[in-house]
This record gives sequence, structure tokens and C-alpha cells, in this order.
Amino acid sequence: MVEYITGINGIGKTKIMAEAAVATAQTSGGNVVYVDCTDKLSYELPRSIRLINAKDYEIDSVSALSGFLMGLCASDYDLTDVFVDSALDIFSADSRETDEFLEIIARASKATGVNFHFAISDVETPQLVYQSVCE
Repeated sequence: MVEYITGINGIGKTKIMAEAAVATAQTSGGNVVYVDCTDKLSYELPRSIRLINAKDYEIDSVSALSGFLMGLCASDYDLTDVFVDSALDIFSADSRETDEFLEIIARASKATGVNFHFAISDVETPQLVYQSVCE
């Protein structure tokens, strides 16, 4: 499963993502990872959720992020969910690249069984919008 929320900056996507990650970690039978471009949630997320700062790994493109996420899946067979906050802050992509990225991740989710959750800033969408990508 791949799902994402979009909306303008400051509307509350990070809070929703963090709460969802905590709830998922409490019920998941495996590991949960939270990828962000800062360490701002290091004291808010429980230790059961692995927080990864994408900037520490120089992730700056669509292909770098998709490769990084595939590496997470390949290295941890107990991984159930990956949350990626501020996905477009990690790389700058146009809507076509973002769509291609989500299609790649949808195929990876189907192959690995890992659920991916993204928060994507969108200056044209003033309200929160939840969407799902199916492969």
C-alpha cells in the first residue's frame, strides 16, 4: 500500500504523519521507519520507530530516494511501514517525476509487502487531501 497526504506548508501534515507512525508502531508486528529531512521529531517519536534524516545520506533526487527506500526494504525483512515526511523537500521534482516515483514505490510495496506513507507539500492544495496509489 502506498498512501500520501498533500496540502500547503503549515497545515499539519507532519503531526498527522507522526501520530500515524506512532499508532502503526503500537499495532505493527514489525519495524517502522520514519524518514524526514530534519531531526525535529527525534524527541517526539518513540524509540521503537527508527528516525532517519535523509540529509545525512545526501538524498537529493527521485532516484536516490527510491533507491534508499528499496535498500531499507532489502535490509530489513521485518519492516512493515515507512513514513516519509516532507518528500518534496528531500528532492525537487515536478509532478511527472513525483507520479513516476509513486508508481515505482507502489510496485516495490506490492513486491515487498511494506506499506509506504508520504507527506507532500502542495502550494495549490490549501486543504489536506488523502490519496492512495494502487499498482
